[in-house]
Amino acid sequence: MDRRKALKGLGLSMGFMVATPTIIGMLQSCKNDAEKVAPWVPLFFTADEATVVKSLTDLILPKSGDLPGASDVNVTEFLDLVSAKVSTKEDQAEYRAGIGAVINALGKPVAEVSTEDYDALLSKYLKASKEEMKSYGESEDPVFATLMNLRGSSIWAYKTSEKVGKEVLAYDPVPGEQKGCISVEEATGKWGGRAWSL
Repeated sequence: MDRRKALKGLGLSMGFMVATPTIIGMLQSCKNDAEKVAPWVPLFFTADEATVVKSLTDLILPKSGDLPGASDVNVTEFLDLVSAKVSTKEDQAEYRAGIGAVINALGKPVAEVSTEDYDALLSKYLKASKEEMKSYGESEDPVFATLMNLRGSSIWAYKTSEKVGKEVLAYDPVPGEQKGCISVEEATGKWGGRAWSL
């Protein structure tokens, strides 16, 4: 009887010794997987510029209901990549100067700027009357030009993202027959009049 208990205890202890490295390995792999998702590091923007652009794009394209926001589809990251890899040196210099003008217009260090400050700046320039917008354009206000450019490029980045293309816009990777002279609602069917992503 004592021999059976001894063998049983030995078997359990051997099982524990064999399982321990496996469990530790599993825990380490979980840690490594978490470390693989590194925080985004901008290629073109400085840290302050990335913060400002991200805050502004989140206000231009906020998350609402079932629609993803700018952060959900990585608009800022896309704009940074395009600026770094596609834009000419002249365009990069102009973009950087424009973002600098926006930061100056905020009137505070970037770390102290609140959402209300960003919203007030957007309202001043992008919700202005036609006469005010014309005045900003004629005076070649760099803040106005940068915010207009940012709004347009953010919308472009948003609409060309995979998530928006497949989940928000009308999406049919294998289109059917061509039907002429029908309404948009009829053409898009279940998507209810939304633009086509393809």
